[in-house]
Amino acid sequence: MELSYHTGIAEALWSSGVQRVYLFAGEEDRLKAEALQALVDHVIPEDCRDFDLELMDASAVGADAILAAAGQVPFSADRRLVLVRGMESWRERAKASEAERLAEGVERLAESACLVMIAGAEEDEGRRKTAVTPKLDGAVKRTGALVNCAGLRGEGLVAWILSRAQAEGKQIRPDAVRLLIDLAGADMLPLEQEILKLACYAGERETIEARDVSAVVSASSDDVIFQVVDAVVQRRTDRSLTLLDELHRHEPNAHAVAAKLLALLARQYRLMWQAKHLVAKRIHPRDVRNLPEEIAANLPTESSIVQAGYRVGDLFTQSRGYEWSELAGALDLLLRCDLANKGGATDETGHFSTDPAGNLQLLVLELTGAAR
Repeated sequence: MELSYHTGIAEALWSSGVQRVYLFAGEEDRLKAEALQALVDHVIPEDCRDFDLELMDASAVGADAILAAAGQVPFSADRRLVLVRGMESWRERAKASEAERLAEGVERLAESACLVMIAGAEEDEGRRKTAVTPKLDGAVKRTGALVNCAGLRGEGLVAWILSRAQAEGKQIRPDAVRLLIDLAGADMLPLEQEILKLACYAGERETIEARDVSAVVSASSDDVIFQVVDAVVQRRTDRSLTLLDELHRHEPNAHAVAAKLLALLARQYRLMWQAKHLVAKRIHPRDVRNLPEEIAANLPTESSIVQAGYRVGDLFTQSRGYEWSELAGALDLLLRCDLANKGGATDETGHFSTDPAGNLQLLVLELTGAAR
């Protein structure tokens, strides 16, 4: 069977009885850790864990060792729980035979076994169609439970932040929640760490304010600059300008900021141009790595969409929101801004000057459509 794990609802893991095998996968490692702890607490009494709980690393053992450990008779508990971390390493082709042997073995596990496997999240986790391999996934579904721990989004993520802050004896204002997500991202582990720091920073005060988040939570300049790029191509003017100010605080050299940001924006629009070209050719994102020769020959060798990995789907989606003329206009604006920053040419429109910080603000207004 397949299950979706949601924070605080661990009972779903054993509501149909404790399974012989579990495979935890999905984007959110924080949820996997929570679900795993709940399952261990339910299956193995604390005074039995020295004998009936075994931890293994998939990168260091093979299928035979895992099955042998799971096949041992429990010493004092009703079940023997074997926890195997690092199953994401078995997605590699070199591990295919091990995964196949394990798939065959899990279907023969005794009722006293409880084999729990964890596949850690990787960059493309949200787009992955298999947890480890199709055969192992299928064997787990037939024998036990494949548990999806998807990342929290929207109101679900907000509710979790409010609950986690409350667990620390704090309330957190809505604007502080939004700013926290903007700065720390949507991954639960770093968010949890920031909430703990904010609770300490607030001290005796019951409520965490946006000013607390601004003071405590910091994003690196690399994080911020990529957020600027995303906000600009999404045409979010206010968000883009706010992040641009943040970027200048990280790096006071306006010329350095401009040079890096213009290069990243130019690369993004070129990738979107390629994506739009492939959409017109009726190419699906999943087929980008195996393009027909006549189509692949029209793509650049540098900054090619073929090398964009997990971002391909987003690029296809973004490209559909732009006309060809808008993409061409964006690249022209970037060129004119760059030339003006370098003092090498006069901007015919009179928009750009020799002030790189001011030029970037004008550029954002133009690219997001606020200047029209």
